[in-house]
Amino acid sequence: MESLLNMEGRNISAQLTQDAKWRLVRNVTLGAFTSLMLMAGFVRAATAANINLSPMVAKSTVLSAVDAGKQINVILSLPLGDRAGAAQFVEHVSNPKDPLYRKYITPDEFAARYGANPDEFAALKEWATANGLTIVHEAGARTFLIVRGTVAQLQTLFKTQLNNYRSPDGSEFYSAGVEPTIPDAIANRVTGVIGLTNSIQYAPLAKVYKSFGEDALTPAIGTDTAGGSGPGGAFAPSDLRTAYRIPKFGPLAPQTVAVFEQGGFFKYDVETYLNRMKLPHPSITFVGVNGYDGYVYNFQVELEAVIDIDMVIAINPHVKEVVAYEDGNDPFGVALLAALDQVATDNKAQVLSISYGLDETTQGTAQMAAENTALTQLASQGITVLASAGDDGAYGVTGTENYPATYNVADPASQPLLTSVGGTSLSTGPGQVYVTESVWNRLGSGHGATGGGVSTYWPIPSWQPAQWVSANGGSATYRNVPDVAALGDPVTGVAVYSRPNGGWLQVGGTSVSAPIWAGYLSILNAGLKYLTNTQLGFVNPIFYQDTELYQILDGSNGNAIIFGTPGYGAGSVYNNCCGTGSLWGGGLAQQIIDATRSGTRPKQITGLAVTPATTSAVITWDKTLRATGYTVWLDQVIILHGTLYRLSNVAETFLTKDNKFEVSDLESGQTYDLVVAAVNPGGSTTIDLVFSTK
Repeated sequence: MESLLNMEGRNISAQLTQDAKWRLVRNVTLGAFTSLMLMAGFVRAATAANINLSPMVAKSTVLSAVDAGKQINVILSLPLGDRAGAAQFVEHVSNPKDPLYRKYITPDEFAARYGANPDEFAALKEWATANGLTIVHEAGARTFLIVRGTVAQLQTLFKTQLNNYRSPDGSEFYSAGVEPTIPDAIANRVTGVIGLTNSIQYAPLAKVYKSFGEDALTPAIGTDTAGGSGPGGAFAPSDLRTAYRIPKFGPLAPQTVAVFEQGGFFKYDVETYLNRMKLPHPSITFVGVNGYDGYVYNFQVELEAVIDIDMVIAINPHVKEVVAYEDGNDPFGVALLAALDQVATDNKAQVLSISYGLDETTQGTAQMAAENTALTQLASQGITVLASAGDDGAYGVTGTENYPATYNVADPASQPLLTSVGGTSLSTGPGQVYVTESVWNRLGSGHGATGGGVSTYWPIPSWQPAQWVSANGGSATYRNVPDVAALGDPVTGVAVYSRPNGGWLQVGGTSVSAPIWAGYLSILNAGLKYLTNTQLGFVNPIFYQDTELYQILDGSNGNAIIFGTPGYGAGSVYNNCCGTGSLWGGGLAQQIIDATRSGTRPKQITGLAVTPATTSAVITWDKTLRATGYTVWLDQVIILHGTLYRLSNVAETFLTKDNKFEVSDLESGQTYDLVVAAVNPGGSTTIDLVFSTK
């Protein structure tokens, strides 16, 4: 208890009082989205009939002309047939107060209602074939067509020259060196051509801190000290589940999680990790996108892939399946769009995690608009998407090419229809009990910092209240990122295994924090499916209510001494380092599952009684009319000067369909706050009491 009573010099009563005030300030009603705000950037981009050169071209060195016989894939994107209708539908299914809340549609229904014009799509296919291009992939909603051709063919068709370049940071890419022109025959049909400019091959974000080799030792007294109990003293899965109070109801309705990868991985690496960590071996499926065969071409991407898979299973050991959507052949922008469409078409996963990204300023409007179209479809189908906020602080990858450094945020993390995940430094006490988190910032030592800042492209969505997001230096006009955060600091990182990268490693980055959240949300989906036969879908509006998350109050994601620009600072309510806060699994689970929704709720729950023992308690209540199940929420509390304060970091949420539940592993002689909720798809009714163990 000592570590809980003195956290960074703040006594617990002050901390808990501050926490209570914060929750009171943020207790507002979620309003409807604003279609024009969500889609303004998309409409602006969709009307452009040209292909802008990437700013990377002017800053980079020409190495050579691209081989004229090289074959590359290019995306021809089209607008939705009913953009406004699609945006409005996402508003409805994402708003808890709307009758259509969580009433998602299938890929075929989305295509029929909102997809691009069939005649325009057919004409585009005819043009491509007539000009000798091979059709590689057709988007299910007809929103883009992937075609393959030689460099010589594409240069002729689009009146440009493709060159190989070396950027200021030493990476190589190919791009058009002359602004391409969209042929007249298709200029009125397409909104963008993707894959000709700034074609950066890989965009992984993982950060390695230490390598322990093949025979990494586990600290002999790891569970009795601060830090991790995994190989080399890094955090193990059980540590993360303990620190973040991850619920245990994942097995009730096991879910499928998808991960996007820019290449293959070795299953041996994942199996080695699962065996060492004593985790189950769920199904791990490979889906090749655009004909990719799964071959491991890039070891950094291999590490990224195993981190994603490992973290999902680490947080949710009972995940039904992890599906890796892989494209190691195409540049990042083409690969990402193709994978997003394949995830939507398959409609198999409930959650998708993306641990890759590039600065908005290098991506171009056509790329970001096309991503928004794909994400609109995923949100309509109820698929939750998360993306890493980046690992280069407030400056992104390219910001430090200037002095003073400029601000940049990552795409796709800045997209308004996904959850952007930042990174923290995690501190735990004995037994890996949560103590505190601060903003991950190791820019001074070269170990990165959490991305975060303000989009230069997307207007602020209505679910980001301007008065909150601007309180610590954010924007009241443009989209602020990230939305939430979790462990990302490699110095306080997690253990993973990747044989081509040296065996056991301690790693970090928002490549860790995004799949941590993906694994957690898959557990919440399991609970929702079990109790209400629904799933989360686009979840951001919930995070900007009175949300049960750990505030991140210390640190920043910049370094003015080194880079001349300060970055963004931490602070309560919202900040552009860690968003609305870090993962408090025990509190957020109860809040989301019990949330007020549009519909007929269960009758008021009654008859709550507790029979406590020394380290356990039997809880009973009356069966409740219209309830499809119940949540049981338990939090340890203390009473100071007659006032009850929640400890928060020991809260847990349980689910049951019975009206009796037994909790164990309680502490003797302690006081607990208990809330039981009767739940159905229309919402919940609650009853609570306080009791003490013997």
